[in-house]
Amino acid sequence: MKKSVLLSLIMAVGLIVPMVFAGGTSDASKASSQPKSGTLKIWSMLTQTERAAEFENLALMYEAANPGVKVEITVMPWTGAMDKVVSSIMAGNPPDITVCGNGWPQTLAGTGGIMELSKLIDAIGGKQSFLGTSLNLGTYEDGYYAIPLYVTPYVTYYRESWLKEAGITKLPATWEEYYDMCKAVTNPAKNRYGFGIPLGDLHGWKTIWTLLQSNGVDLINVDAKGNWYVDVNAADRAAIIEVYNYLFRLIRDCSPAGTVSYTQTNVRELVAQGTIMSRIDTPEIYYNVRAMDPEHLDDVSFFSFPGRKTVGSGLGWVGLNVLTKGNTDLASDFIRFIFEGNRMVDFYTSYPYAMFPAKSDMFENRDYQAKLPDEIKILVPDMALEILDHATGLLQANGPFPGAGEAESRSVLGNPLSNMLIRGISAEQAADQLIAELKSLIE
Repeated sequence: MKKSVLLSLIMAVGLIVPMVFAGGTSDASKASSQPKSGTLKIWSMLTQTERAAEFENLALMYEAANPGVKVEITVMPWTGAMDKVVSSIMAGNPPDITVCGNGWPQTLAGTGGIMELSKLIDAIGGKQSFLGTSLNLGTYEDGYYAIPLYVTPYVTYYRESWLKEAGITKLPATWEEYYDMCKAVTNPAKNRYGFGIPLGDLHGWKTIWTLLQSNGVDLINVDAKGNWYVDVNAADRAAIIEVYNYLFRLIRDCSPAGTVSYTQTNVRELVAQGTIMSRIDTPEIYYNVRAMDPEHLDDVSFFSFPGRKTVGSGLGWVGLNVLTKGNTDLASDFIRFIFEGNRMVDFYTSYPYAMFPAKSDMFENRDYQAKLPDEIKILVPDMALEILDHATGLLQANGPFPGAGEAESRSVLGNPLSNMLIRGISAEQAADQLIAELKSLIE
């Protein structure tokens, strides 16, 4: 890599909200019989109320088991959080544990600021106990630098009643059939639109990456010496152009005006309100529909987006890092503790629409199954075990690319599509913009 990804990080100052609890300490790979004491500092981006509360409860459970320990959880938004973690590492005052997102472990491991966690993985069930690619997304070179906290599959949502009204009797099996479906249900006079995508924030990549993967495009690869490079030949460029042209048509013909400025929250609310029928998203759509239009909850269903050259999809991933300059024994013991027995059940079921267990044995847990909402029970474990089997994180198809986190934050996949809609650039120009932005990450 000619230029460290860290050199392009902009150190941002954002809102940080501290919350303090009692908590624990321990050996890095196994529970110690010695009394634990000290302070455990955790940075968390789990800002959604229910899951934040259950994460607090895990800390309270740990403190109850270890009276000599205090856990301090600092909650902050995802925006700018990785920059804060990097700044704390460089300043020598990092937390003991940080929640991390897609691509973070590779960037942070490159600083030497987070621990290799193979021994901890063995202590909580071993590599074979984790689902699909969830553990690999925390790897860097030959080591494991993150414990997967949860994973989130991406599927395509629709309303059964809308298809019935349009006379559509089978779900789309091709991209063309998906376009036809979205076009058939679009009726601006009724404020009904077939398709939505959040191009107003970084979450637009979920749709674009899913289509790129389905069209056989990985974008990034790594050579035998471990050097990352943009891997786009003429056929790949043509496939990228096809994706951007296809999405441009979907938005032009099947989306409400203003799509280019819609955030993920905007699109989810429009789906829940019955303005937009379909989008590629996490199961959180059900959370929004339950809150805003519960009478039509049963009308919302899903399918896996049709493959073109292959079957591919994106996925969401959140993990835990242990910081090398923190209290590593205490941090490791806390993580081991929360994964024991049924302790994670209430955490996962506090927000089951987005947090699917990363360990496969949880899907067989009766307490977990009993606490799932009815609309999610039909998704678990089929959605996780089937869809996540062929899903990959952003730019992670050929391994843990260190620049994935920055690629997400810079909206490198979404910006070219936005420029097609705003500035009128061609799909060819959009493809070249994407390739240029990717090259800027690693050259």
